[in-house]
Amino acid sequence: MSKKTFVPLIFLGILLVAGVAAWKGLLHGGAESNGAISGTVTIDPALASKAQPTDVLFVIVRRPGGAPRPLAAVRIEHPKFPVPFHITNADVMIPGSELRGMVVVVARLDKDGSAGPAQPGDIEGEFAKNPTMVGAKDIEIVLNKVK
Repeated sequence: MSKKTFVPLIFLGILLVAGVAAWKGLLHGGAESNGAISGTVTIDPALASKAQPTDVLFVIVRRPGGAPRPLAAVRIEHPKFPVPFHITNADVMIPGSELRGMVVVVARLDKDGSAGPAQPGDIEGEFAKNPTMVGAKDIEIVLNKVK
């Protein structure tokens, strides 16, 4: 086999392997088949004094470019930072849906504990590598924006 033929075949092979990895959810360190996303939420030290014991932390998963309604979410009462989280198909909020494919992961420290949209005073943050694949592990979210 000549070098002219071999190089394009190797390139196509690499593309095929990358495509299968993305399809299986192996990007960002996870396997989509487990239907889970996990990581840690921290708070920017400059905003730490704004956190109160009565605040509620929400970690929210949405479809990129989709409706603002969360696909899945976990509610963590009285968070003590850093806060680990693990979201699974059991946390899916839309009947008939499941965690798979590309998603956006965000967090909100909510002052009134309401699961609705963010209100003034809530502190938000998002995964810097959004969107990511379901199966991602070691996601780090820093709460760094006051609504």
